[in-house]
Amino acid sequence: MSRAPFKTVYFDVIGACNARCPYCLTGTRNDGGTGAIAPGRFTEILGKLLEAGLVDPRSVISLYNWGEPLLHPDLGGLVRAVNGLGLRYALSTNAARIPTIDLDFVKSLDHVIFSMCGFSQRSYDRIQGTDFEKAKGNIARFVSECRALRFTGRFVISYHVYRFNVEEMRPCEAFANRHGIVFNPYYAILNDWDELCRLVDGAMSRDRLEVLSRDLFGLDEAKKAAGPAPPDYHCPQRDLLVVTESGDVMACCQHPKGRAELVCGNILRDDIAGIMERRASLPVCRGCIASGLAGYINSSIRAPEFYRGGWSQRFIRLKGRLVKLVSALSRRFGAA
Repeated sequence: MSRAPFKTVYFDVIGACNARCPYCLTGTRNDGGTGAIAPGRFTEILGKLLEAGLVDPRSVISLYNWGEPLLHPDLGGLVRAVNGLGLRYALSTNAARIPTIDLDFVKSLDHVIFSMCGFSQRSYDRIQGTDFEKAKGNIARFVSECRALRFTGRFVISYHVYRFNVEEMRPCEAFANRHGIVFNPYYAILNDWDELCRLVDGAMSRDRLEVLSRDLFGLDEAKKAAGPAPPDYHCPQRDLLVVTESGDVMACCQHPKGRAELVCGNILRDDIAGIMERRASLPVCRGCIASGLAGYINSSIRAPEFYRGGWSQRFIRLKGRLVKLVSALSRRFGAA
């Protein structure tokens, strides 16, 4: 390949989620299927990406995009595959369950993201539909067990800020401080490609827009975003590689799976150079950029302007950056 290896690969290892988030494509359309990739096929795909130079030991294979990775029936097999190929991996989870945490699990683990929709059962009932206290206990246990095995990577709480859970931010930050976790609040978004297109195109019904506006910030910005992007606009999605559990390559992490016009090709069946060429020229991408939707999608996930982290969070973040720097130097000089 003529390009540098991707630093981040979003590899959906399972097509299901146990949460029922009303503003997420998976939560609203989950049909109960699993679509879990087998470790052998997972290894084959990563091997092809390595051979093509699209990933290398500095890449992080994020075992998620639309699905909940801890639902995978053989997560340990996937982790062993990553270890065997000399790669690193990351997880994002709603913490409704925890995996078997052992030396294999932490060997190549880069970081873990805990997705939280608030800090009360009231908020969880409104969004995820899962057990808040269980999730909170699982997060504490997850962190403790990994650190007992000398894992020094990052733990992050991605706190989805809705209009109804702003007052729960500080209690969640205090919980993060107690466990040495980075607290990262950001505006919850409309995570559904078709609805986003209708919103930016001005085709969304007034009733639907009113329903969304009760919970979500920033919808007016999406409507105002419509319009051509600057000529030099570079879509950040170009810097990511998105792979589904069936081996399809998507041009964008927001694209729903299984639609021919959104799929760039399949790593197991198609020539990788051809996949990458198609990825760079999909008509849907040109339309997304021209409409202003790309600019909205890539800028809407941001921290609330009214939030400022406390000193404990600043210390946790600084410590994390130092550990990451030391780890990077160790890998670099160790390889040399």
